Amino acid sequence: MNLSNVRINVENDVENEIKFALNTPISVKKLSLAVIEEMKKISDLSHLDVTGLSKIPLGKLRNNAVRLHAVCRYKNGVKKTDEISPISVRCIDIHPRVLNDRWSRYANFLLFHEFLHALGFSNHGKEFRRLEALWHDGIAREMGPSFTSYLRNMNAGWLWVCPSCDIRHMRSKRSNGRYRCRLCHGSLVDIKR
Repeated sequence: MNLSNVRINVENDVENEIKFALNTPISVKKLSLAVIEEMKKISDLSHLDVTGLSKIPLGKLRNNAVRLHAVCRYKNGVKKTDEISPISVRCIDIHPRVLNDRWSRYANFLLFHEFLHALGFSNHGKEFRRLEALWHDGIAREMGPSFTSYLRNMNAGWLWVCPSCDIRHMRSKRSNGRYRCRLCHGSLVDIKR
């Protein structure tokens, strides 16, 4: 295996991902209004203040966040045991890398998820999961692991490659020869991305 070819492939992959991520940015406000309109159609939410969700300030998470895709931040002093409504929410932040054509379906679902928190379902209990399952796009509900993998690949600074069997591992730090391949037990080589 030629390590220079691997390096070129890694650089091309990163370049393509960056181009794709910058493709057609989606406005968080427009996304919010579309999700609220969909929520108004869900009869199980009709007794809640869905229209009040439009007053919640929207923001973006850091670009290098990997585990957090979106978050509902309550105002200071609000406890999760309190009666929570949209006026209890300081802001909802969403990952900026989800705001493009590729991840737009998942972005809608993320905002729906966070809006459920803003409507008073502060934990991920049975009732929360029941309401979350009412989102019309089943594929979007399953996109979380793919988005996490995408973020890990985008934020990884190093590629660990086995020179003999070509297994690759995206990592944020160097291996410095400390790690071996699971299959052939060869020493992994570091390639800077």
